[in-house]
Amino acid sequence: MATNRVEDLAERTSVLKIPVHSLIETDIPEIVEALLAEQGVSQVVLLRWWDFMRARADRELRRCVIDASLSIPVSRSIVVGARFLRKRRPPRHMPFELTIRLLGALEDRQKSIYLLGGSAAALRTVEQNLRETFPNLRFVGRYTGHFTKAVEADIITAIRKAGPDFLLIGTGVPGGDRWVLRHRSEISAGIAMQCGEAFDIFAERRQRTSRAAFRRGTDFLPVLIRRPWRALRFFVYLWYLLMLLFAKIFRH
Repeated sequence: MATNRVEDLAERTSVLKIPVHSLIETDIPEIVEALLAEQGVSQVVLLRWWDFMRARADRELRRCVIDASLSIPVSRSIVVGARFLRKRRPPRHMPFELTIRLLGALEDRQKSIYLLGGSAAALRTVEQNLRETFPNLRFVGRYTGHFTKAVEADIITAIRKAGPDFLLIGTGVPGGDRWVLRHRSEISAGIAMQCGEAFDIFAERRQRTSRAAFRRGTDFLPVLIRRPWRALRFFVYLWYLLMLLFAKIFRH
């Protein structure tokens, strides 16, 4: 749960009872300091619309978002919903660019990082690219994703012993954001964030989303082309619009 200092810098509001934070780009260095000063693990959740909807029905995911130090909207639909309900409109952040800014703030303070996720080859590429881009960032460990339950305890022990300031989680970690929630009392990390998109870009397995597409809200189209069955989510989106309308009428 965020401290007063974090929420002074990133005001918390709610959209359909799901919390979101208003993070201003220029406040990121101060936010990093505030997160590192919190007791325990400070989790940053990059909230996509689909996970936003799932959190309304999935208790564990809902708790993950509610307990997060920061819940940052990355989908245009969430921002549109906040504006429709006349809430404070939270800035929308591109996952990769936000990750870059967080890493930059951590490097300026010569902090440490642990990488978790991806294949062995992808993980090596991620570390190599991050070392070249952020030479003053200290790397204290890494482990691949798609690990078995049998080795999970060893991974948690390794992270706890390394005590990283930043735990960056990529693909292949069971539960994603929920993995942090399940093990936050066992790991010793300052800030933990799951961002498969950034991980894949650093691994050179994915192209960066263009700022123009992100601003227009069409950044989902390449994924939709690769996974056309996601078009069925349109019906869930209609339900989302109806919930917004009901919430506005009845002032929930």
